[in-house]
Amino acid sequence: MVSFISFLILTPTSIVLGKKTVSAVETQFLGPNGIFLGIIIALISVEIYRFAIKRNWTIKMPDGVPPAVTKSFDALIPSALVVVFFFLIRILFSLTSFHTAYNFIYTILQTPLKHVGISLPSVLLYNFLASFFWFFGINGPSITNSVWQPIFFVSTQDNLKAFQNHAPLPHIYTQPFIDLFTTYGGGGSTLALLIVVFAICKSKRLLELGKLAILPGIFGINEPVIFGLPVVLNPVIVIPFILCPVLNTLISGIIMNLGWVAWTNGVQLPWTTPPIISGWLATGSWTGSALQIVEIILNILIYYPFVKMLDKQYLKEEKAAAEKDLDIDFSEV
Repeated sequence: MVSFISFLILTPTSIVLGKKTVSAVETQFLGPNGIFLGIIIALISVEIYRFAIKRNWTIKMPDGVPPAVTKSFDALIPSALVVVFFFLIRILFSLTSFHTAYNFIYTILQTPLKHVGISLPSVLLYNFLASFFWFFGINGPSITNSVWQPIFFVSTQDNLKAFQNHAPLPHIYTQPFIDLFTTYGGGGSTLALLIVVFAICKSKRLLELGKLAILPGIFGINEPVIFGLPVVLNPVIVIPFILCPVLNTLISGIIMNLGWVAWTNGVQLPWTTPPIISGWLATGSWTGSALQIVEIILNILIYYPFVKMLDKQYLKEEKAAAEKDLDIDFSEV
């Protein structure tokens, strides 16, 4: 609540309409344009509040006062410090050429970060790291999204606004692009892996895993593959697991940049939307679905030799286990 109040304190309260200045809440930065400032305010507010509480800068109440009332008074001084701090920040920025903290953050931080964050090298790095962390059993997107998701959110909203106004879409790299055109079947684009399993594998272990994982895999949920195959600490399968998303990102980015495939229109589909359907919905064009089909086929070709190698390994292990079970010492009977 204190962070929200601080956010409102820094929100401009005057709007220039022609030659007139109207007193009103400026909503321009209450959307994606204000997301970075909102994050910064939340972090600073918590630290100031924690600093005051840690040093017991609170109003002490008698022992007979109900706990709920005591807690309310405990929060007064720390909350007041936060509010005063951001009120002073507002005054300081009003004396500069930026006029508001929003303009400062948007000009100095958000705009440069947005251009860097939604570039092809940045998105390639995002997908590489997301897959790389999975190799160690860490949910990769939960790590990378903490850095990139605010940037993707802004670019997605920019595209949605342009789409609604029938204007040219400004960005290729949006959250729907990341969710729907870089990985198919979850991290590592493992839907292709499962297709290869059903196509060529003879290992009982892989076939049983495929039966278990194919349905959730269609909807982008692939923990059964990551921990059941496993992908974690598997030096064989990690190569295509990292390569496929990176290659999908590169191909999608280049082809969309060439104008061969429609860009994502900003409509935020659930990341669980199945491929082909999602490609059409996200772009409003059949070209989105066609791109997904091509990339899934390419991913199948990439996974093929690695899955075949893994299948041979598992067949040997299953054969050895079966022979061990049949190796009975009759001398003890």
